[in-house]
Amino acid sequence: MLLVAALLGTSSCKKLLEQQPGSALDATTAFNTPTAVAAGVAGIYNGLQSGNYYGLRYWALADLYADVLRHTGTFPSFAEVANRNILSNNVEVTNMWNQIYATVNRANNIIAAIPKVTDPSFTNKAVLDGEARFARALAYFDLVRLWGGSTTGYNKAGGLGVPLFLEPTLVPENAAPKPRATEQQVYTQIASDLDVAIANLPAGLRTGRPGVDAALGLKARLELYRGNNAEAENLATQVIDKYKGNTAFGGLAPNYADLWLTQNVKPESIFELQYDATNTNSIAFFYFTGAYGGRNEITAATTLKGVHEAGDKRLPVNVTTASTLAPANKTLKYTRVAGTDNVIILRLAELYLIRAEARAKLGADLAGAKADVDVIRARAGLAPTTAATQDELLAAIEQENLVEFAHEGHRFFDLRRNNREDAVLGFTGPNEFKARWPIPQREQQTSGNVVEQNPGY
Repeated sequence: MLLVAALLGTSSCKKLLEQQPGSALDATTAFNTPTAVAAGVAGIYNGLQSGNYYGLRYWALADLYADVLRHTGTFPSFAEVANRNILSNNVEVTNMWNQIYATVNRANNIIAAIPKVTDPSFTNKAVLDGEARFARALAYFDLVRLWGGSTTGYNKAGGLGVPLFLEPTLVPENAAPKPRATEQQVYTQIASDLDVAIANLPAGLRTGRPGVDAALGLKARLELYRGNNAEAENLATQVIDKYKGNTAFGGLAPNYADLWLTQNVKPESIFELQYDATNTNSIAFFYFTGAYGGRNEITAATTLKGVHEAGDKRLPVNVTTASTLAPANKTLKYTRVAGTDNVIILRLAELYLIRAEARAKLGADLAGAKADVDVIRARAGLAPTTAATQDELLAAIEQENLVEFAHEGHRFFDLRRNNREDAVLGFTGPNEFKARWPIPQREQQTSGNVVEQNPGY
């Protein structure tokens, strides 16, 4: 893994900072060969896999803040999230923010370095640039989803963004604090990176790395958040049409549980972070009780079982009964206490529900929206939805998103996107500010308040 340290310090410690640690690399020359660039791209994935990012906290804490998980452990920092009373000095929030920006910086280094490598054997530079841009787009999307937008959702007038860093921290000026961009400026940058990724990434499904379909899928998600429903429908359709004929269930894995018990199930799993014995996470450890080798920090919300319809095949995956595989009230999505559970970032089921929501909001193809919902329900062993009107279909789509993506970190963002967090989570009146998480206190302090806090904190 290649790390690039941020440049901080004052004149009084200039000589100390000028010393080169034996384990460090000069970022201006570190990525000057095809092999070095490939290693740097691997470092980007390592950033995504961190326990302070997709290795646990980003999606698990979002589900804990919503109504999917509850806190059963001892960490006060987790309790703040579960109680929806997060302080700006919460260590989890601080570490998540820092880790996501560290991942951005790794991507920035690769994006800046690739054009300077002139080795004629470097024939996959466009693909590696596409991977770095996909990762940077994902990171900024995740930042703005949690810390940005408005208290009534996304894509509203005056929506707040996050600081945009697009250059690697090679010189002190690159590390200087930046004020927050607007929400729309962040979206524009994400879209720009994804357009490059779509142009450069390979067409086939890849294991552990994004292909063009991952970039198309992430952009479909982005456009749904931006309210560009026709474009969201178009992008989702491109992916769905490519894979819908592969199985009897429209390209979905025939067995919902296999997505996690088997891993890398194609064609449904479009982008899945890989973990192994030398590259582990703590997901099952945080779920499992002591008798199963875990710390029992999080568990399924008491209401989660009841939101499943009778006969829903997803229920035993989303809310377990005690077995040799997992304790009760956990999930079969993460069962490897040794830390080798993969994390799915994008899968085909989401594209069906993105298209369904886009179609329902556009209002011109409610039958198509219903058909997409029914694809998801059929795999779950459920009868077609009875929803028919626009409002009924949007409610049905929200329900399918809840049960389809339980324990995957979608719920809070789905509620925010549709301004439903007030009704479901109680963010009304004086609590409306809680729709956005606090900017870490340390970020404000070290920036000299250049980075402004979200109102209410």
